[in-house]
Amino acid sequence: MADKGLLDGKVAFITGAAQGIGLAVANAFIAQGARVMLADRAGDQVAQAAGELGDAARAVTIEVTDEKSTNAALAGTLDQFGRVDLVVPNAGILLLKHAVDTTPEEFRQVIDVNLTGAFITARTFARHLIDQGEGGRIILTSSLFGLRGGRENASYSASKFGMVGLMQSLAAELAEHDILANCVCPGQMNTDMIRQLFRDRAQLTGQTEQAVRGALEGRIPVGHLGPLDQLAGTFVYLASDLSRYVTGQSITVDGGWQIG
Repeated sequence: MADKGLLDGKVAFITGAAQGIGLAVANAFIAQGARVMLADRAGDQVAQAAGELGDAARAVTIEVTDEKSTNAALAGTLDQFGRVDLVVPNAGILLLKHAVDTTPEEFRQVIDVNLTGAFITARTFARHLIDQGEGGRIILTSSLFGLRGGRENASYSASKFGMVGLMQSLAAELAEHDILANCVCPGQMNTDMIRQLFRDRAQLTGQTEQAVRGALEGRIPVGHLGPLDQLAGTFVYLASDLSRYVTGQSITVDGGWQIG
């Protein structure tokens, strides 16, 4: 294996890939020999990200809540690479708001993007993986808050809990086709989304952003936000032959948050 990457010859499709976790996973997959289609609703941004990653990357604009858009993204991936092996439904949004103050419209939007979008992506690509007949991997980005609730987190947590249930059903149904499905559940990672959370929580509580961040990091045993390259390594593991007997699992990457 010294002369080969763990993902040599594989093609990956990643949503929410213009920045943050999705982009970090794309970079890690390419480093291990994969070719990657980066998909995001921010067309210019995702095209720029793919260009910076080099010849192994391409970009496509997608609305994950729209089945036609997802079908077109699959067609574009096959046109560019001829196949797809690894699917990462990662696109998501965050709403930091007390449950009693969240409107039904706001709740539905978070569920639609995070959960329904993951379902449409997984369903579309699972059908192709079955037809392709060579197995594959579906790795959903859930969250620590897909395993436990939290303050100001009702809609986000509900969507991420739903992703865990979706993943477990996919794992049970697709195993006979050698398609493995798992979730990665990040804790507090060093992303634009977490920095927005600091701003939003500071506004909600009347604290400074620095105080909000300090209080949060103080609860993490390792003492800091999670580096994206460390999180991306978990996706590489689940995408590789190292995890051939792993399906239906939710792997938490949180620096010890839950035990701290």
